[in-house]
Amino acid sequence: MAHWNKLSNLLGGWHGARLSFLALFLRTLLEVKTVNLKELALGFEGRVLVESHYKRLQRFFGDFERDYPEIARIVVQWLNIPQPRVLSIDRTNWSFGSHHYNILTVGIVHEGVAIPILGVDAQEEKGNSNSDERMRFIEEMLKIFRRC
Repeated sequence: MAHWNKLSNLLGGWHGARLSFLALFLRTLLEVKTVNLKELALGFEGRVLVESHYKRLQRFFGDFERDYPEIARIVVQWLNIPQPRVLSIDRTNWSFGSHHYNILTVGIVHEGVAIPILGVDAQEEKGNSNSDERMRFIEEMLKIFRRC
């Protein structure tokens, strides 16, 4: 309950259902230790079908306006992530139907789990991101985490 109250205070104007879902998502993310939405859906509790949890995750991320500096601040404060903070950078490929995403992402590491905070679609590049792209990404990431 203390975590719920802290998250509620940090997010102020969020609707209760969205806030409840975010808390459930973050808890499941730490338990399941993956960002794969299908696997996260398996970690959700209740009598609802896994497919329903999966669709709920898709809707949440599809409709959600992302403010990365704010998300980073909230995650750091809510989880009490101490200094020095460890950041991870990774590239991953996701496919949704016929569309493929080549995502360069950064996460903040907490208890062995990298919680994704910032991501860019590197689809224009074939294969790995190039050095200039990674440097621009790291500069953006550092701006965000300096504020946390």
